[in-house]
Amino acid sequence: MKLLLGTNNENKLNQYWRIFGRLGSDVELVSLRQASVFDDVEEDADNLMDNAKKKAQFYAEKSGLLTLSDDTGLFIDALGGDPGVHAKRWHDGTEKDRYLKILEKMKDVPTEKRTCRYTGVLAVYDPVQKEFWTYQNSLEGEIALEPLEGSGFGYDPIVIITAYGKYYSQMTDEERDAVSHRGLGAREFLKASKFV
Repeated sequence: MKLLLGTNNENKLNQYWRIFGRLGSDVELVSLRQASVFDDVEEDADNLMDNAKKKAQFYAEKSGLLTLSDDTGLFIDALGGDPGVHAKRWHDGTEKDRYLKILEKMKDVPTEKRTCRYTGVLAVYDPVQKEFWTYQNSLEGEIALEPLEGSGFGYDPIVIITAYGKYYSQMTDEERDAVSHRGLGAREFLKASKFV
């Protein structure tokens, strides 16, 4: 079975190739470039699931392939849930500019009030059956006092994952795949018998 990955983000593509490879599935992952799809989809919904579904449906109808898209938000309690669903559009500049802006805004917030969560969703759209399969997961954490660069991307250098007691950027691929919405969602997707 072919599954189109509805993203132009190289980090996400690499994660999905690694995850599905580790799961030993016979799903053949296809990138947008390989499917000769070069469009971008504006993520203008006010919630993660609608953004993911919009991308999955658009790319599926464009390619004729079963398509997986996802969306992720970082919700920080002390900032009223910001940056939330607007993780990439919350502040201009690079990923580093955005996480440094968060640290600046939270410089006087005590440790016990620096709680946050990554919420991630997956949406798979079948252009033949006109059906969605969806998945959602949240990962609790806190905003660190200082950044720590590592193997992650986005806001990972400032998020400490509660269950592991270390920065998301410090976690190994295996640890990340065990708790992330991409890793957990891929497992659940492969259990959905109507797709495999």
